[in-house]
Amino acid sequence: MQDVLRYVYTREEEEAVTRAMEARFGKIARILRENAPADAAGIRVDLCVIPAGAQVTVVTRGMGAREMRLPVELRGQGLERAELAISLPGNWELRSREERWVWPLRWLRLLARLPAEEDSWLGWGHTVPGGEPFAENTGLCALLLLDADEGQDGPVQFYRLVPLYEEELRFKLEHGTQALLEHFAGGAPLVLDPARPSLFPVKRGDPEESHSPLSAQAEICLVTERVLDGAPVGYCYREAPCGDWDSGWRFTAGDESDEYMADPRHAVTVPLREAADCDRDILPILATPPPCAFARSRGGLERLKNIR
Repeated sequence: MQDVLRYVYTREEEEAVTRAMEARFGKIARILRENAPADAAGIRVDLCVIPAGAQVTVVTRGMGAREMRLPVELRGQGLERAELAISLPGNWELRSREERWVWPLRWLRLLARLPAEEDSWLGWGHTVPGGEPFAENTGLCALLLLDADEGQDGPVQFYRLVPLYEEELRFKLEHGTQALLEHFAGGAPLVLDPARPSLFPVKRGDPEESHSPLSAQAEICLVTERVLDGAPVGYCYREAPCGDWDSGWRFTAGDESDEYMADPRHAVTVPLREAADCDRDILPILATPPPCAFARSRGGLERLKNIR
């Protein structure tokens, strides 16, 4: 796609994305535009409002102007460009500035910029933690990405955001997206309900649940392509997180050259679960608070001393 004002759709590209959007969600009623042509992430994210009966769907337009950097095994499948959607009750106050109404729109724009800011990607099954409830009137605190419909074929992929509770996020990190979806009667909730019951309610006064290492709220980590290609983790460390989404973990094979590490294209941001799938030896260390570092020895990953 042509680079106009950093990463902005050309007129022809925007028309193609709009046609695909309306074919999936319905006719656009209005567009909540950003004033700036493009921000520091290199994109401009408009929000398209599409009413349909008792609900209204809000879809980003602009995220897909920049290709996401996918893992090698996913390239060439038409997943490089995407837009995000969330469906809200028809009486949702889109013009309000109160956080109870604003947060879905704010998170649409935040996530639309995430791949550009981190030179990474988002796709089906990814979850992004908010760190705390999105607003005072809900306990929902994380977002799960699912396909907007089956058999997508067009200029971009559309992913639907499904808000989750913390305990649902923990379950997903430990057991996977498909296992979580099987617990939803009739499928994942397609329209946001800030007061919906949690799948795994935690009663007040109950002792705190035991958490596996993958139940931490911050899910994203940085991994070199050597590890993603099958090399065991030889050296890793945890630093102060860059944001609520970041676990602070950085995993390498330990044999990467200085030239390799100097090229940012060799480091990919992925969910912690994906890193653990590459090397299960990291599971016992994931709860270690930062700063810390580990190197592989005969007994596995051994913590290094004097890391500050």
